[in-house]
Amino acid sequence: MKLARFVRALLFFTVMIALASCGGGTMTNTPPATPSMGTVAVLGTDAPMPNVLAFNITISGLTVTDGTNTASLIAGPQEVEFSRLNGLRTLLSLRDIPAGTYTSFTATLANPTISILDTTVSPPAVTVINGTLAQSSITVTFPQPLVVTAGGLVNVLVDLRLGDSLETNAAGQLTGVVRPRIVIRAIPPDAPEAEIDDLIGGVVSVNLAGNSFVIQGPHGRQLTVVVDSQTTWSDGDSLATLDTNTTVAVTGTIQRGSLTVKATDVVVLTNDRFHVGGLLTDVRPPTGPANAVDLLVRTEIPDLAGVQIGRISTFTFDGNERFLIAHLRLPFAPFLFNRASLVAGQRVSLGGAVSGNTLDVRRVVLHQQGLEGNWVPGSTNGPVFHMRVAGITGALFGDPVRVITSDRTRFIGLSGTGALTGPDPIPLRVVGLVLEDDVTGKPLVIARVVEKRTPGQ
Repeated sequence: MKLARFVRALLFFTVMIALASCGGGTMTNTPPATPSMGTVAVLGTDAPMPNVLAFNITISGLTVTDGTNTASLIAGPQEVEFSRLNGLRTLLSLRDIPAGTYTSFTATLANPTISILDTTVSPPAVTVINGTLAQSSITVTFPQPLVVTAGGLVNVLVDLRLGDSLETNAAGQLTGVVRPRIVIRAIPPDAPEAEIDDLIGGVVSVNLAGNSFVIQGPHGRQLTVVVDSQTTWSDGDSLATLDTNTTVAVTGTIQRGSLTVKATDVVVLTNDRFHVGGLLTDVRPPTGPANAVDLLVRTEIPDLAGVQIGRISTFTFDGNERFLIAHLRLPFAPFLFNRASLVAGQRVSLGGAVSGNTLDVRRVVLHQQGLEGNWVPGSTNGPVFHMRVAGITGALFGDPVRVITSDRTRFIGLSGTGALTGPDPIPLRVVGLVLEDDVTGKPLVIARVVEKRTPGQ
């Protein structure tokens, strides 16, 4: 038993090193765009509300203005599910606009829906509220003017503060009224925050000679993804294994002037037509190899009968599934994540084949995820501490979760775990992998990022 625990601990340590090494590939410079034009990439993230499972909203317009001239950042409306983006970033738009100095940003929104989980019943059930926008157009002044240079690239990070956007009554219950609060800031293309780590799409075409492929997201946007010898692929996959039945998750950065994504990691979610992603809310049986899981759906490609974003769907396993950990190309990954190590609260993707109304799961991928909560006073023990996770994930975890850090963990607002001290809880956001502790059977987190949160963030 002691030997098994030692081997398990060694595997966790190796995972932490591999997580810290994810991403960060070099950016390929390409010839500048038309001299009078520059590129703006709009990235989306979220500071979620604890009791909200999913928040869907249609972005019908994104514009910037210099007070006289206005430029559009999107080609058409797109629906975004923001609550999955806690600590993660997706690409909302990527366009060339006239070079200039822009002072404000306007988002036009429509059709908000809010999904809430009722954990008082077993299995948990979802309630969906059709929201009402208190205002459909939100204009935000840039803290510093957005300077778009000819042939240059600038990223705009759009942070939807969901906890400050949803109105509650005196009893703390949601009223359905949405008053969107958006915080924006420009970030340089080489900053850590410029990396896109939640870009999912179906493959439209593959260009082997050009080392690239085109993907289409759930709402029609097409993007070209460029790969090279430094791109990491999920085990057994490559550019040559992609076809139009493939759905991928891409991590990468925007190439200057070419409106393409330079991939540092590509994970094949399915080669068999369908993909759904979200949060595990129930695993059956609770121990041993799982035969069925309930998934709170947050992404879906294509539009599947009986599956709806913001609701829970049941999927069955027959033992022929392949289990992978996204962006972790290590031979022992199946020992850490498999049918017998699924836990409620994990963020996963399920991919497979469609036969009539039957979905045959063939690939299960574990993803990194963001967790909001509070450090448990007195729980720090070297590189390990405990965190009481808020919201639905915390309800699914039950007890405070053990968080394992290393010298590869990135700390924001903290000097390290040694700063987690004192008599009071400390608000944190942790981004990492949720795995099962084979000793306790409970979830644990291998942290890539530990961020101290402050009021208003």
